[in-house]
Amino acid sequence: MEDKGLAVTAVSFNALISVDRNKGELNVAFHFRDEMVRKGIEPTTTTYNLLVLALFMGGRDVEANALIKDMGEKGMVPDAITYNILINGYSKDVNVKKAFDLFEEMSRKGVKPNKVTYTSLINALCKRNKVAEADKMFRDMVNNKGFPPDLVMYNVMIDGHSSGGNFERTHELLKEMVKKKIHPDDVTYNLLMRGLCLLGKAKEAHALLDEMRRRGIKPDLVSYNTIISGYTMKGEMKDTFYV
Repeated sequence: MEDKGLAVTAVSFNALISVDRNKGELNVAFHFRDEMVRKGIEPTTTTYNLLVLALFMGGRDVEANALIKDMGEKGMVPDAITYNILINGYSKDVNVKKAFDLFEEMSRKGVKPNKVTYTSLINALCKRNKVAEADKMFRDMVNNKGFPPDLVMYNVMIDGHSSGGNFERTHELLKEMVKKKIHPDDVTYNLLMRGLCLLGKAKEAHALLDEMRRRGIKPDLVSYNTIISGYTMKGEMKDTFYV
């Protein structure tokens, strides 16, 4: 591009950073960030988002937070994607307080949360067994904020309720999915199996394999390992080896 006299911009470098980030080559990604600066091209919010996400995915939270601080010092305003990356990162670490602090900061700074924001927060609440609060936020998102739930959101909710043994609410969610023409996938069934196995209902979990096949969903390694684990916990070794 440079040989042809074409302008190399932040968009060009962001594309390279994105590719290297996806390949897990963070050192190369940061090399391109440094090259941008050397060429007098200012990194954009997208540049920072790409690098912050990569750091969080690699468990390098301290470095990710340092980049966010660097953004602020440069007078750059985090956008919804930046906040979603941070909220998702803290949600996975089950740091609910930090995730909700960032959620409130979004509102103060006029950055509108989206469906991804709510999914991460609801997931964090479910992981902390605050399922009633998760349910409340789910309803608020759907009824008041106008975000239609998708498969990922339902799977998060099903995971929370089935892990807590509330299969009455789980079945309500499954009925809602069918009504909204959102089809369960292998993840949905694996979560249901896990919940049943935690309650010692390995046979009921095993029966879900047939339902999956009827729906045209192929059970995967997680499906079988979940059922094997369920039978093993009950000491039912004959069924364990059969599966």
